[in-house]
Amino acid sequence: MNPIVFPNYENSILNVSNSILKYYGAKTWHPTLRVLDHVLAKNYRNVVLLLIDGLGVDAIVKHLPEKSMLRKHLQTTITSVFPSTTVAATTAVLSGRSPLETGWFGWHQYIKEEDESVILFLNKAYYNPDKKFDYNVASKFIPYTNLYRQIEEANSLMKTAEIFPAFRTPENNSISKLLDAVTLVTKSSGQHFVYAYWDKVDSYMHEFGPSSNEVHEHILEVETAFSNYLKNMDDDTVIIAIADHGQVDVEIIDLYQYDDLINTLLRMPTNESRASVFYVKPDRFDEFEKLFNKYFKNYFNLYKSEDAISMGLFGSGKKHTRSLGFLGDYIAIATDYFIFNTVNEGFRMKGQHAGLLKEEMLVPLIIATKKSL
Repeated sequence: MNPIVFPNYENSILNVSNSILKYYGAKTWHPTLRVLDHVLAKNYRNVVLLLIDGLGVDAIVKHLPEKSMLRKHLQTTITSVFPSTTVAATTAVLSGRSPLETGWFGWHQYIKEEDESVILFLNKAYYNPDKKFDYNVASKFIPYTNLYRQIEEANSLMKTAEIFPAFRTPENNSISKLLDAVTLVTKSSGQHFVYAYWDKVDSYMHEFGPSSNEVHEHILEVETAFSNYLKNMDDDTVIIAIADHGQVDVEIIDLYQYDDLINTLLRMPTNESRASVFYVKPDRFDEFEKLFNKYFKNYFNLYKSEDAISMGLFGSGKKHTRSLGFLGDYIAIATDYFIFNTVNEGFRMKGQHAGLLKEEMLVPLIIATKKSL
């Protein structure tokens, strides 16, 4: 059996954010991380949170030598949230709240008002790409207060900044340029909290697979940029580097070909290919369970969604009013190296995440200062 890791909401990326909130005197929503609290107690002028999408602990160990700067400054291993995917994880980081609280669970979620599964980050219908929305669906139905606003409201002297790669800021088309932009902020006067996000590790893993040479070369590039950043870092700056999740090499199951199972559903599955949500016709629950386990029980664990919530998979806190609706009747969680494909077209990924395997759930807590070099 493949090693499975459940989220630990006392030792996760969610707790990183709550340590940062605590440092700035803002309200905390979940426990903080003692190791990070100890570092932040030294009262740095600049706190940089660098999130490298997809760079789980498995990838760091696989692709980097022990003496690399990323491995040298790896303080401890923490978990992602669940699902271990960018939508759920980065929203947890940027809000300090669990997926259960935010209602952000996966790449595409069913919005009853539109009768569509909507890609939250792109504001597009997943199964109906020609459909257009004249408003931001996620902002209307599942808004949240981001980390920057929470910090600024608690500490009026604090300056916050977010730095994104080329999909939002064209000039940040390399990890080196992204970190140069971080340096520009931290060299200016005043106290700063900076959130920086890098996407290409995850993108290359999806395209080529996490074990590929293309991914290996890019992670070496990330290491070089990180090492160069540390050399130019001020004494009063601390950088905290995490990932939202890791990835695994995957094989594809074309779920749309299983007509008997699809016929038991009210609508096509939503959420993620390794954490798929199913809405089942009221009189077909037993049939759905039998068919699903007949075909896929060796690759996916099938849970009733209410049971998954009760298990604490999505964290604790006040459940968002839409969480039950977003999670449907069942959720199928990958425990092997397979993904569900639900459309007969498009890009066929070689790497993916959102399941419970250790490669996708375990992420680094990297902390570096000038004195730690």
